[in-house]
Amino acid sequence: MKQTNLVLAFCFMALMSCKKGKNNSEACNGDTRRDVKLMNDVLAANVDTASVFTTIEDLGALDVPEVKSETERQAVEMKVYTVRCTVEEVDRKRDGDYHILLKSGDKYLIAEVPNPECDYASVSPFVNQFTAALDFVESNDLEGREVEITGVAFVDIDHHYSRKQADNNIELHPVLRIRF
Repeated sequence: MKQTNLVLAFCFMALMSCKKGKNNSEACNGDTRRDVKLMNDVLAANVDTASVFTTIEDLGALDVPEVKSETERQAVEMKVYTVRCTVEEVDRKRDGDYHILLKSGDKYLIAEVPNPECDYASVSPFVNQFTAALDFVESNDLEGREVEITGVAFVDIDHHYSRKQADNNIELHPVLRIRF
């Protein structure tokens, strides 16, 4: 019994010291390429915000470079895209971001709505769009519905495990608008 209590206490302490979670501003929006995905980097002002209508298939076929956690914004990330597709799943992550899994045929695309209350997102020039997108997600049941979603192209790092995502790791992050 003493050993069990000791193990439980150790696990609780480890969990409490974890640097992830929506109550930890350092964990919000992850730390991998955070400035790029929140449009706080020096190149963000040069992103072409005139949206290009495209498909999940076409985004997944773009030639993208391999990126690392410290890679600056890439040429492919200098555009805003809009896709019309079906929402397969909406998942609020521990950091308060919404991950929206989009599907068209047998192709997938991840779109992320940043948590505008996180320190890093709250100083983005696009925080009002994050807030509007978050409000839309929280006010509507999106799963199984067709939506039009607009966001900035973002190349995620290779997570080295299988998940439903674009073949080339491209995402729409941050999402700037969602509508039916």
